Amino acid sequence: MPRKNRRNPEYLRPPDPVDPSRTTPDAPSWARAPGYEVRAVGGQKAYRCPGCDHEVRAGIAHLVVVPVGDVDARRHWHTECWRKELRRQGLYRPPASAE
Repeated sequence: MPRKNRRNPEYLRPPDPVDPSRTTPDAPSWARAPGYEVRAVGGQKAYRCPGCDHEVRAGIAHLVVVPVGDVDARRHWHTECWRKELRRQGLYRPPASAE
């Protein structure tokens, strides 16, 4: 009789949400851009990413991008979507490699 391939129950468990008290308000250096305030967060509710138009799920680490002087235009971006947006605008600065 063939064996059943049983999955590890840990594999089926969803990832633990990010603890908002542990997130840093500072964004990675590559994510900063002139004219924008960028913060790294792990929100308690879902948001819509303007880069891919998919949901940024609650508890997932992501970036909040606020144009300077326009708080109402604040948007929650997936980290990779913001990186792609910076590349599109020609503002992406890759992190310095540690040599």
